[in-house]
Amino acid sequence: MNKKYLSVSSLVMMIFLGVFGFGNIANNFKEVGMSSATMLIIGIIFYFLPLCLIMAEFGAYAKERTSGIYSWIEIGLGKKMAYFAIWSYFIANIFYLPTLATRVPTYLSFGVFGDANMSNLQTAFLSLIALVISLIIGVKYQKTIGVLSKPIGYISLFTVLIFLGTGIYLHIIGDSATNLTTDMFLIDITSKTDLAKSLSAFSWILFAFGGGEVVGPYVNQVKNPEKNFVKGLLIASLLIGALYVIGIIAVSAFGTQEDFEKISLINAVLAGFKFMGDKIGLGMWFVKLMGLAYTLITLVALILWSTSLAAGVFSEAPNGTFPNWLTKKSEKTGILINALIFQTSLAFLFIALNSFGGSAAGELYYRVYDMTTMALILPYFCLGLSYIFFRKKDIVSPFQISKNKTISIFAGVSVCIMTFVSFVFAGYNFTLPLTLQLDKIKLYYGGLLMFMLIGIGIKFLSGIKHNRKENNKY
Repeated sequence: MNKKYLSVSSLVMMIFLGVFGFGNIANNFKEVGMSSATMLIIGIIFYFLPLCLIMAEFGAYAKERTSGIYSWIEIGLGKKMAYFAIWSYFIANIFYLPTLATRVPTYLSFGVFGDANMSNLQTAFLSLIALVISLIIGVKYQKTIGVLSKPIGYISLFTVLIFLGTGIYLHIIGDSATNLTTDMFLIDITSKTDLAKSLSAFSWILFAFGGGEVVGPYVNQVKNPEKNFVKGLLIASLLIGALYVIGIIAVSAFGTQEDFEKISLINAVLAGFKFMGDKIGLGMWFVKLMGLAYTLITLVALILWSTSLAAGVFSEAPNGTFPNWLTKKSEKTGILINALIFQTSLAFLFIALNSFGGSAAGELYYRVYDMTTMALILPYFCLGLSYIFFRKKDIVSPFQISKNKTISIFAGVSVCIMTFVSFVFAGYNFTLPLTLQLDKIKLYYGGLLMFMLIGIGIKFLSGIKHNRKENNKY
């Protein structure tokens, strides 16, 4: 039987679903206005494009490995550093799964009622259904996720292009809600306070580019990965970058920054389409149609993130790193069934805690969620650092960013600098006294430290248990 390979277009759509978020456009415009487009351009040039090129080179070199980001970091930095990076990655994303799951019923509510009208019970129940569907597909049909992602990715792309095309058209005919001027695109650094605010905004904007690594575990399903995996990452990075920048311009056609400031984070996606519908005379049916589309898009994104997270964290972890039952693969399919069940259970536990635990439990959940914020940055910093060491060792990949070692290493340095800037200024304001920021610093940086210590404990205990079991064999 001929092996079925993932096409370049499937790869592009998988990355598109993993990275692109219309909410990032609406929320970035809401926070910093048109200057977010300039910040996005800087982020694309110095962070997102180099990051995708690095992943492409690693993917072409380690094309038979199944864990993606873990293996890429391990190649350059070794197993110990790869463990801490991937543990940090797991902590950040295990809280992202319930976020995606709860968006499914929220968008479904828009699709059915035209607004977010779900009760806590309904949200929890429908989120559980979304998680179960994700689990079933992850366990039984993981090999077809690339095929599933392709049509859903096109639907997502189509909805974005409708929005962007209409917004640009309104700007051209002079009927936009925001009158654009050149000054709007300038990043304000005229004072120390403005510089601090801009650095903070830029730091958070970089978070919009996370997710390209979701295709890492599927590189061995790509024919000629040294060519096609690279092509998929490059096309996706340029497409996503362009849509983000054009999206900021387009969204301003339907509402001003002040209009979007009135909208909650979770409703920003559909609110943008509602503003569009109101602006060009479409009825509630349009919002409902977009609600149904984003229900499907988010469900597939949940499936993709769940399976990729399990593979990235547990598929190549050395013996004794995690409890053996977490890294155990199905003998028949090679799928990490226990890891997928574990992730799904945790995600629903978090949803139930927030929905039915009362205000104190909900506050605790969001506090812990905030404590994981910085955990998302560490893996990308380690990936950039790993690439620097990878090239310093003169390891030759079938695809190289450049034959010139200095130019290639610059890509890794650029990613490291950008992630370091994000790590520092997303949680620290250099214009305020340290005493006024202690609570925030404890939350973000203390939270990361706490989870890293938990990771050390898990690795230590798992190692002891593994060694004891090995010793008992003799």
